[in-house]
Formats: sequence, C-alpha cells, structure tokens
Amino acid sequence: MTDNSLKITFRQRETHRDAAQRRLQRAEAGEAGAAIEQDARFILNFEAYSDVEQLMRERNLKLIEAVVEHRPESIQDAAAVVDRDYRDVHRNLKELESLGVIEFEADGQRKKPQLRAGAQSVDFSFQFPIRTPTDAGASAD
Repeated sequence: MTDNSLKITFRQRETHRDAAQRRLQRAEAGEAGAAIEQDARFILNFEAYSDVEQLMRERNLKLIEAVVEHRPESIQDAAAVVDRDYRDVHRNLKELESLGVIEFEADGQRKKPQLRAGAQSVDFSFQFPIRTPTDAGASAD
C-alpha cells in the first residue's frame, strides 16, 4: 500500500526509474495491489549537493516541520508558527517550492503552503555509499 508521504532521496534516480519499470512490467503482466504500488505518494530525488544543502538549512527544515505538523492556512500562519518575519518565511517557502517540496493552494488572497502532491509526511532517504541499481540487485523497489 502506498504511504501518504513525500519521499526525498539523493542520487537515486536510476534506482527509482528501474523500480518504476519493474512495477509497470508487473502491471502489464496482470499483477495488482502491492506488487505494483510505489512505497510513497511522491518521490522527489535530488542529484546535486547544492540542492540538498539548500533543503537541509535549519530554517527550511523548521518550515517543513511546521507545514507537516500545524498545517498552516496561510504564509502568515506559517510565519507565526515558526515565530519569524513574514517576508523571510515567504522567501523560504518559495525556495522550498522551487525545490519541489512545498506547493501552494490558492484560497482567495491567501496561499496555503502544503507538501507536494498533498503528502502528509516527509521521509528523507540519503544513502552513502551511493548504490546503483546493479549494486542493489532486483530488490530495489
């Protein structure tokens, strides 16, 4: 069953692509259920250290945590939750939007920050050494 999480990974693009191809082959063969489901609602993979560095800044992680735990109705609400200036929070949320982590739901004049794809939680998965699909074998779903 697909977890309602946003899975964030680092340099695992080929692993995810190969797993998706195997799920597609299973679906085409008539399999259903867990055999063809992705383990997370949405997978966001970073390939550059600079993107990971931007994501992992303390102020960005605190905003992600605030969005997940408090589900603020607006940027103003998010600023209040983290006790920071509106402009700084707006800039950081836009930064997280550009990284693909946060999206905004329009509600009149207000913009509600939420995790991408409506996910309810975040799962960070960073592995060192970086494994290729060949290293991981066929079980890298």
